[in-house]
Amino acid sequence: MISRLLALLLCMTALLPAYQVILPKDPSDTELTAVKELAKYLPLLSKEEPKIGIAERQTEHPAIHVGRSAEALEVFGLSDWNELQPDEVLYRVTDDGDLWIAGEGPRGTIYAVYEMLEREYGVRFLTADDEYIPQAEKFSLPAIRTFHRYASPFIVRTAAYDLVRKGGPAFICKTRTNSFMASYPEWGGQDGIIGFVHTFDQFLPGEKYFAAHPEWYAQHDGKREAGPYNQVCLTNKEMRQELVKIVRQQLRQNPTYHFISVSQNDNQRYCQCDECNAFVQAHGNQTDLLLDCVNEVADAIAEEFPSVYVDTLAYNYTRQPPKSISPRKNVAIRYCTIEAHSFFPLDSEQNQALFQEMNAWRTIANKMLIWNYLTDFSKYYLPHPNWHVIEQDTRFFRECRAINIFQQGSHNCSGRIADLADLRVYLTSRLLWNPDLNAKDLFQEFCDLHYGPAAPYVRLYLDTVTALVRKHPDALDTCYAINTASWISDEELADLWARLFQGVKALESDPVHGPRMAIAALPLTMALMERQELLLASPEKRLAPLQDVDPVALTKWCEETLALAENDGLSEGRDSAGYWLNKLYGLHAHRLVLPPVPCAGNTPAELDGQPCWAWNMEDLGRLSLNSPGTVTLADDANAVDGKAFRMPCTHHEWYVQARNLPRATFDVYLEIRCDIKAGCKAEGPVISFGNYPAGPYVDGKVTADQIAGPEYKLVKVGRSDFTKANYFYCAPVVNPNAEWIWIDRLIVTNPTDAEGRPLDPPEE
Repeated sequence: MISRLLALLLCMTALLPAYQVILPKDPSDTELTAVKELAKYLPLLSKEEPKIGIAERQTEHPAIHVGRSAEALEVFGLSDWNELQPDEVLYRVTDDGDLWIAGEGPRGTIYAVYEMLEREYGVRFLTADDEYIPQAEKFSLPAIRTFHRYASPFIVRTAAYDLVRKGGPAFICKTRTNSFMASYPEWGGQDGIIGFVHTFDQFLPGEKYFAAHPEWYAQHDGKREAGPYNQVCLTNKEMRQELVKIVRQQLRQNPTYHFISVSQNDNQRYCQCDECNAFVQAHGNQTDLLLDCVNEVADAIAEEFPSVYVDTLAYNYTRQPPKSISPRKNVAIRYCTIEAHSFFPLDSEQNQALFQEMNAWRTIANKMLIWNYLTDFSKYYLPHPNWHVIEQDTRFFRECRAINIFQQGSHNCSGRIADLADLRVYLTSRLLWNPDLNAKDLFQEFCDLHYGPAAPYVRLYLDTVTALVRKHPDALDTCYAINTASWISDEELADLWARLFQGVKALESDPVHGPRMAIAALPLTMALMERQELLLASPEKRLAPLQDVDPVALTKWCEETLALAENDGLSEGRDSAGYWLNKLYGLHAHRLVLPPVPCAGNTPAELDGQPCWAWNMEDLGRLSLNSPGTVTLADDANAVDGKAFRMPCTHHEWYVQARNLPRATFDVYLEIRCDIKAGCKAEGPVISFGNYPAGPYVDGKVTADQIAGPEYKLVKVGRSDFTKANYFYCAPVVNPNAEWIWIDRLIVTNPTDAEGRPLDPPEE
């Protein structure tokens, strides 16, 4: 204990402290973290920079008491700390001027420090690297008899943006979201969901159980199969007993969690066996059957884990409420809103079906969880004007008695380019902590403090896109939209972009606010550039706001701003910025930008002498491994890099999809081979491939006899316009004689633009 206090003192301003910090007799690691944060920020609040130090006992007033001591219980009028709600915060200034700070559980005291700094001193934690700290002439503790006690209505609060996770533990704590913290016990750790979601395969993996217990797994189309793309047989009693055993083990290993997920895998292959069909017919629907199983688990763990909720999904084929079986009190229903019209509140006319379902669930379930979707997963960067929805929906979640909210934004990449992502994190996390906050006030506060002189331009953007989408109740507003055409016209887009870009030019010499303004303008600029016809015409034929725009220079500006934002992906599939930029350079700069990391290896003899570029499929971006086991990256000594993609000739799904394509028209080739089953003849079609949606589509023209054997053969796909491609795909053809299709490299040569002019020079 002494060494921990000594280490703490060394990192604080401890010379003749003006304010003593009094800790409990045996402070926790998180209480020590709370003191470090307090000692960091209090000296910044005034020009006199008060000295803060630790004392073993109080020698004078005022003093600052941090943590859950026996004395603090009396000060806060509590008989037991267990009276507090999860993450509840408290602070009070007593008549002698002392400040007392404490909170529930491992995080509450740290949260209480930040809550006090915000409420009493006006501190604002805007982003991970931008904080507003007002500075007074003199420092003083809050006024005598100041008292604040608060707990969020939501036990678990997740603003699922990569900016939160990348911000580190201090920033995560400042947002008062309590996910992404498993690796930081000194900051309070994580209060999430054991298993998170789709846990049947996690808890009952087929590789462990299927051989001995195939009857535990769903029968679909007359066959029982295991794995994440199948389900379990919910009426099987032995499976339920094993599931209960595993859930108990998980809870004992994770004693700080309030939730454990017992939920279906992410597919619709529910069991069709006689027992499951009979249960559904007798009781109502698939939701009834799922709840019957989950209730049995919940009953089994209720006594040992009275504060734990068993979480299950209202999603896909279980989204509809049950007909006859109600969830137990310790079962929480996680409702997923993926089908919602995301530009409109859940209680709007556009979302009445979901609204009615959620109202039905709130009368059935004791507690609910919500998985909500806030972004465009196809293109994180596209303007996604749901700003006016977040506050209203968050309050509706509270009305539904939801206690765990997962607000899913650009969760895995893209950083600050995801349509004002910093503002989204601020707005979303503040409302999760306190749904009664006013969104307009939060917008104003963030814009003024973070964007400074750029704030009028950012507010112009926010007000305009919100007004435009309200004018279009039929807007294409899913979380997978591929453009903005359904809610903003060419003229409106050009006009708004020109006004927003005035802010970029006005602030380009400002070292702080200039980059922020540029990143704020990037989403709308990228949306403009994607409407390529607006800038391909000669200047005099363009819309008036665009007549002076140099598209090559604007493409270069986009490239520089993407780099400035340290972007690591543009979509949930992590499509790269290079993928987006190389099409624009091909269109406007008449040059080819090739994806990075071309495959090493010799040019095939058939193409010798031609300039060509080759990649394995993984190098070209996203490999769509939609079904584990149906495609693998396997060792192959005959492949150029010693590995190739292998698919069984038992299905026809497009599981290999190369998305990071060079933007030009090419002669396209594949290096492929196939394995023939023992005793079978090499005959019949074995592979299909093509450029989706531009073509050509090749299916059945490549036969087993052409590519059978261990050596790779070069097959010409044809001449293909990749500027129109979403992706290049490969798929097997069902062939009873063939076992595997192997794909080594995609090779392109002879690049030209849409008018047939050679693109030169290519950039590698």
